[in-house]
Amino acid sequence: MAADRRPVTELLVPGLHRLLDDVDQAVIVEDGSGRIQLLNAAARRLFPHLDLGDESERSGEFVLAGPSGRRVSGRLRPLADGWRAWVVNASITDEQFIQKASRELAAAVAHDEAAAALVQLAVPTVGQQAAVLLPAARARMAWWHCAGAGIDPAQGVTRAPVPQTAPVLAAALRGDTAGISTVPTSELGELAAVLGSDVPEGAPVVAAPLLGPDRIEGLLIMVGSLPDSLLKQLAAVAGPIIGASRRWREQANALSLLQAPLLPLQPGALPELPMVQFGVAYRVAGELAVGGDFYFVRPDRDGGALLGLGDVCGNGAEALAESARVQHSLGALMVVEQDPTRLLYLLNRALLAAGRTVFTTMVLGALQPAAVGCNLTFTTGGHPAPMVLRRSGQVEDVGVPGTVVGILPDARFGRTSITLAPGDTCLLYSDGVTEADRRTGANQEQFGPARLAACLRECAGMTAQAVATRVERTVKDWLGRDDGDDLALLAVRAVEPVGR
Repeated sequence: MAADRRPVTELLVPGLHRLLDDVDQAVIVEDGSGRIQLLNAAARRLFPHLDLGDESERSGEFVLAGPSGRRVSGRLRPLADGWRAWVVNASITDEQFIQKASRELAAAVAHDEAAAALVQLAVPTVGQQAAVLLPAARARMAWWHCAGAGIDPAQGVTRAPVPQTAPVLAAALRGDTAGISTVPTSELGELAAVLGSDVPEGAPVVAAPLLGPDRIEGLLIMVGSLPDSLLKQLAAVAGPIIGASRRWREQANALSLLQAPLLPLQPGALPELPMVQFGVAYRVAGELAVGGDFYFVRPDRDGGALLGLGDVCGNGAEALAESARVQHSLGALMVVEQDPTRLLYLLNRALLAAGRTVFTTMVLGALQPAAVGCNLTFTTGGHPAPMVLRRSGQVEDVGVPGTVVGILPDARFGRTSITLAPGDTCLLYSDGVTEADRRTGANQEQFGPARLAACLRECAGMTAQAVATRVERTVKDWLGRDDGDDLALLAVRAVEPVGR
């Protein structure tokens, strides 16, 4: 505090500034116009360049240069008549800063979030800048840039540094240099536009490699005077976290590519056949987009379709992998065989030849249009029997015996045929419907076939999609939670011919 100046607060509350000198936290009081009217002893130590009458430097929160060159932020305490006080922790240590950085970076699971969090943490004062460079596709670098404390990071892509024009940056990315490298401004190239043209003349530009477990993940570039020891610690913390986020992103992308061919048909993508409606519902237990249940509808050249619904034992990643194998095998076999019974026998042989012990239940059907309605021929392998909802509201089981698929070399699969008149609906479903298990205290009870039949009776007159949706919602309401088994539904409804 200047010797010849007294805070306005001294006139309002005599001795207040001496009382606040005993407080460990920095206290800064500003008047309604934003000018500082009081700094206690801790504030004067933490912010030696401030004085009474200065305009406070803040952007959303009070942000100023701390003693180690990094930013510190305060909590706002509104006072009377537009005055306000900022209370700042004056005793934060480098260790506490690194611990805070570790928590914030670890909380940013996504790759983009981790890079954005890093540049915001690295900016120590208003006006200084930080950038992160991470490898991207086609010999380019993705960058994140923060132009000052309290400013949201920008993001973009630039050309990767090459030894001919940027030897220091290229060497740092290769891991040829250890620690922090001073970067000549001539090497910044396209990055100069990212950092802005207002970089002070002679301002230090340094790069710290972000070292992951097995590679250099990228570079942290600073314009300003963050202490080397603190910059090294921050880079050492950030490297493994950004590496983990990169691997998570790569695994997520790979999983998406693997799951994409297995994603079930959505209602709007179902085939359209004369005098037939299809409806579907699908729910997966767990975090994956696809589970062990699956269904398909494949139209044939004669105006009919081969359709089916399967359920691979288990759930999660193992069920997904086995479901993929079953569906790929089934798709290949359907090229040469369309009869559902012969097709199921071929599939059983193919799965046994692969030597796996995970079993699958399945119902396959061949749909053929009739003059009125349609005919369905079913073969099942250990799967719950389809149910038929007649136009009158009557519900029937389509009893078809059969053993599970992929376990027994002498498996036997039954066969039966039904006719759907206009207004009749046949429902194929997985055991995630009937075996939906609700727990109440020590008791547990399954949804069961009887409740499914009762639900179907209430669906008389509905479209195929409305039937599938109603059943799925009824089972979900029964469970009262979201952790049931995988569930799949395929509804087939015969409709009146056009013009009748």
